[in-house]
Amino acid sequence: MNRAILTLFALLIGGIANCEQKETTYLYPPFKHSWGFHKGTEEKLDMLLEDRTDFDNPQGIAVTRLKSWDNPKTTRDDDEVTVFGVNSGRGQIIYNKSMYKLGLYGSKGSGREQFLNPHGICATPDGDVYVADTGNRRIVHLHIPKDSLYWVKTIGDDILSAPFDVACIPGGTLYVSDNELNAIFIFDTSGNLIKTFRGLLAPRGIDVDASSIKWSAYKGNFIVIVDSAGKKIVKLNRINGRKLGEVSMRKLGMPDANLQYLALDYLDNINVTDMARCQIHKFNRKLRYLTSYGSCGTGDDQFDQPRGIAIWRRFGQIFIAERASAQYFWVGVDVKSFRITRNDDRQFLIHAFVTEDAYLTVTIKGNGIKRQLLKRKRRLSAGENMFRINIPLDIKPGKYNLIFSFEATYSSKGYFSKTVEKTINIM
Repeated sequence: MNRAILTLFALLIGGIANCEQKETTYLYPPFKHSWGFHKGTEEKLDMLLEDRTDFDNPQGIAVTRLKSWDNPKTTRDDDEVTVFGVNSGRGQIIYNKSMYKLGLYGSKGSGREQFLNPHGICATPDGDVYVADTGNRRIVHLHIPKDSLYWVKTIGDDILSAPFDVACIPGGTLYVSDNELNAIFIFDTSGNLIKTFRGLLAPRGIDVDASSIKWSAYKGNFIVIVDSAGKKIVKLNRINGRKLGEVSMRKLGMPDANLQYLALDYLDNINVTDMARCQIHKFNRKLRYLTSYGSCGTGDDQFDQPRGIAIWRRFGQIFIAERASAQYFWVGVDVKSFRITRNDDRQFLIHAFVTEDAYLTVTIKGNGIKRQLLKRKRRLSAGENMFRINIPLDIKPGKYNLIFSFEATYSSKGYFSKTVEKTINIM
């Protein structure tokens, strides 16, 4: 990440990571990329906006890389993203006008350039921004040509009742969850209703994957949505609304969960905020549970009522809104369980559960060997993996250490690896 975005985050972000993370599914960016800053504060917001606002019930958050910011002659600016946050209690959108300056748009009310208890937000690289203006029963279409937001129009005024969140496909379609009408309403960008998917219960956060999304590994045609008043996650076919699966937090042993918003990453993993448990729950694209990250508090690896979440899929940059702050992470990888058993004299069976697709490198040391490579960048899938390690015949019998290094396939790749070391006896 270049110096410009560092300057903005150094000003906005007040919390400094002061210890090595124990949980590494989500990572604080390395010091040279963020100067150790990763958490926003009320004081820094006041400084940047000259006391024009305070955090007041933050809700949805969106991130995009604006085409109007791009310099086609270089790739060095490709990680300069624009982040939009809904400051619901004030009826405002807070966003970065540049890598050095914040902007503020809107006020509380029901007129033009006003919002009433807004929730979700989405943005496209073309500069189109859509806000779920819940209290006014509408979606508001804004546009940011370069560094300032402008009002365009409203959508769904005569259809929606309590729009909670909105997801958008670049140049195409809007997907709106309505918390009172128990449905997803699909509009084109002109505001015409295309389809309605019913059969939900108090739906909340929504995200979508499609072939038109550039930074998507699988380009699946599906919708994921928080359902049942924050107790379930449901996956639907994007074209016909057919249910593809669901996961119940109660069945996972978390009946007290209060899910809010969710975001898909580059590999279609589903990342969901839980305001009651102060955690981010992570599932793979098949809705298989991977891990829960965080606890309640304001320290490292903690959240204070997390709400909105947005991920810039290309680089795995993660932005999370909290009760009175915001946090910034990279996609990392953690090893939740690891087991090694002997298969025969020179073959070992490895069981490893990882929270992110990972590259695994295995080396051996000891008994006169400083470090010898056994396996380089074997690709593992998020979840349970089983594989074999064969010990070469030129390694003599004795006691050795096997070193397993797990590295994410993007985002923190090259900056972080999770290491597990095990002692073995070669017969």
